[in-house]
Amino acid sequence: MSRTIVLAGNQNCGKTTLFNCITGANQYVGNWPGVTLDRVTGYVASQDLKVVDLPGLYSLSPYSPEEIVSRRYLLKGDYDVIVNVVDATHLERSLSLTCELLSFKRPMVLAINMIDLAEKEHLKIDLAKLQAQFGVPVVAISAANQQGMDDLFAAISKAEVSSAHVYDERLEQSIEKIAALIKEVDPELSNKGNSEFVALSLLQHDKHFLPFFEGKDAFLGTLNKEILDLEQHFGTDVESLVAQERYACIDRNIKQSVVREGNSKGRYNSLSQRIDNIVTNRFLAIPIFALIVYCVYYLAVSTVGTWGTDYANDVLFGEYATNAATSLMESIAAPEWLSGLVIDGIIGGVGAVLGFVPQMIVLFILLSLLEQSGYMTRVAFVLDRIFRHFGLSGRCIIPMIVATGCGVPAVMATNSIDNINEKRMTIITTTFMPCSAKLPILAMIAAAFFPESTLVAPAVYFLAIFSIAFTSLVLKKDSAFNEEVSPFVMEMPNYTMPKLRNVARSTYERCRAFVIKAGTVIFTTVVAIWFLSSFNFVDGGFGMVEVNDSMLAAFGTAIAFIFIPLGFASWEAAVAIITGLLAKENVVGTLAVLLGLGEVAEDDAGLGAALNGVFTTQSAALAFLAFNLFSTPCIAALGAMKRQLNNGRLFAFAIVYMLCFAYSLSMIIYELGGLIAGQVAFGPGTVVAIVLALIGVYLVARPGRKNRVNLRIPAKQI
Repeated sequence: MSRTIVLAGNQNCGKTTLFNCITGANQYVGNWPGVTLDRVTGYVASQDLKVVDLPGLYSLSPYSPEEIVSRRYLLKGDYDVIVNVVDATHLERSLSLTCELLSFKRPMVLAINMIDLAEKEHLKIDLAKLQAQFGVPVVAISAANQQGMDDLFAAISKAEVSSAHVYDERLEQSIEKIAALIKEVDPELSNKGNSEFVALSLLQHDKHFLPFFEGKDAFLGTLNKEILDLEQHFGTDVESLVAQERYACIDRNIKQSVVREGNSKGRYNSLSQRIDNIVTNRFLAIPIFALIVYCVYYLAVSTVGTWGTDYANDVLFGEYATNAATSLMESIAAPEWLSGLVIDGIIGGVGAVLGFVPQMIVLFILLSLLEQSGYMTRVAFVLDRIFRHFGLSGRCIIPMIVATGCGVPAVMATNSIDNINEKRMTIITTTFMPCSAKLPILAMIAAAFFPESTLVAPAVYFLAIFSIAFTSLVLKKDSAFNEEVSPFVMEMPNYTMPKLRNVARSTYERCRAFVIKAGTVIFTTVVAIWFLSSFNFVDGGFGMVEVNDSMLAAFGTAIAFIFIPLGFASWEAAVAIITGLLAKENVVGTLAVLLGLGEVAEDDAGLGAALNGVFTTQSAALAFLAFNLFSTPCIAALGAMKRQLNNGRLFAFAIVYMLCFAYSLSMIIYELGGLIAGQVAFGPGTVVAIVLALIGVYLVARPGRKNRVNLRIPAKQI
């Protein structure tokens, strides 16, 4: 008979790693807290086990969206065994949740994870004593190294309900008394062994359960009397009493079962502290972060990644694929339209986009190394000091890190933000980060117009951060977004050596998503672009024409005037922007079809020559890049934004704001940047750009609007 086990534990304790280990799944693993944002289900066929991985939580008192998800599932009770995953290097902190889970009175196993790291810290844990103290099977495992899995499955098969007592005898009596009353008053609420947990929560004034007992005056009278008696007996409120008793129990158990051998003070903890003294230093943190970003984009866009992209474009698509397709078309005497579709449309368009995959592979490998090592958590801590001035906290950095891969999961990751206004501002701004779809546009412009510079890519990254900060500061001035920034509390995990398996999985999943989109959305788009750019109605009929006489050219010419102030008035650029509003990957594919870039590859001279007809100056090319980076994201990301904002007017505002911001920023870059570089003459456009810049300064400097009543609304209540 199939059984269901639920993995519960603190954030960053290794639950997702364990889930992947025993189920063979590919859930994302990162060395930062809160990687899992919703429960995930898998299956262990050899053991006939259904496995549910819950978001990490430190307490069963729901203060964050992750904790709400976890507690709701535990209360629902559709499982057979709780596997409490505990970080062996932080037992004191981890066992607090263990004490709370015992109150569910469900079969439970205590899985002491990262036992290998504990041994390196010279920590000796007596599993037998822990098992005797908590009354449940205790096993030592290392999910990262796949150690102890057989012991874990054996423990699950003989898991039992604990009979251990965590709290003082007097408090235990009160819990049992209220639990018995709950069974009488509301049997449905107390089903599946939840009565003791509900009783303990009610004694601590948990507002979640009080509505269930409205109108039941006798029960509420007994509850209030019991609370009053406890507070008089112990001389403190029940919430403080429960916490004191819980940590007193943990201290007793730790003293009896954990020993630090020798005089070691913890080699890995102390090493992490020494590194943090440098990378989180008040004065060095930002320069170090800037240097790391520069190195990442230098390797991905300017050197190693470009070598791979040049080979893919020059050899794989420029020679092998094109020559093979040409030979095939000639051998079957294919008509001109079919040859054009295959060679210029499919290979030229899709191939030009897929040619940038090597750069993505390098970028995602480097980002994954930073994530797995634990550095990205420090980035959140460092940027929290800066973003706090703009109405955001360090918790908002996590979705922005996710956005470097794809905007859709980044928008969904805002569920971890419990401050409603921070969440809204993060949803609106997080897609400003250059995702994998925007990387080909960035690489194309950098290679064509700045072949000798290694600063363009990192400069764009910091321009994205500036845009996020600017937008947040502007929105914060309005009463609809004006709210006190929530406190930022995040665990700093120890630095760890990234696992090759996890890095490979992360890189594969991110690149796979891009390739799948290239094979579907981009394929469809470039075929449509090729058709519209190759055919038109002529001489009373319908047939192939030159690209400048095509239906697409007529459409592009009709809308090209919109982008004249941005420095690019060609119909090709206008069409590329329109297709880019559907999916950013379409921008390169569209230009590849219209300009023949699929066979030009990333050779600097050839690429520059192909694009110079579209963008006459470097400032115009940068304006084009900026508009594509900061305008509305792809349709899929917009759909995620609409669901997360859950407000039609706010969603419409987000779209209008992003388009206006991208247009204004692009115009400032073209007019003022071009004027400074000597590429654009002073004229009416320059005046407009100066006015736009002054408006931006005013929006930042203006006094904020105050609400008459300052309301603080957690997102979980919306």
